[in-house]
Amino acid sequence: LAKSAETTISHNLIFNIARAGVNFNDGFGGGDNVTENVLFNTCRESSDHGPINSWDRQPFLTTVRTGQPSTQMAWRNIWRNIVIANYGGSKEVDTDDGSLYYKISQNFMAYGWGQKFKCGAIESSGNYKAYIEFGGK
Repeated sequence: LAKSAETTISHNLIFNIARAGVNFNDGFGGGDNVTENVLFNTCRESSDHGPINSWDRQPFLTTVRTGQPSTQMAWRNIWRNIVIANYGGSKEVDTDDGSLYYKISQNFMAYGWGQKFKCGAIESSGNYKAYIEFGGK
């Protein structure tokens, strides 16, 4: 999602794609909700991010957060998803390069490192993380 705000992504089955299933590009507005999705077999042609990926390198002046002009975006909510980081997805939720204002909660995550917290203003709670080893080394 680039230059969008207050978007809802819900009730989707996202699989067998080359890169991230959901990607937030730049810190425009915020107020987005990613909920009740199933993501797996993503990042099949890349390996430097996860099924849910973000970078917020460029702030924008919007009125989304408070109704007044501000470069601070509203919180993005990522909750109640099933996120499987197989193939090249190394982190289930990859908040990278200046990503701020994310609330990540009540997700089931498997195979990856969990989440990346590279910057501040990210809240995480109540996520269920499964680390599965199949052996065969």
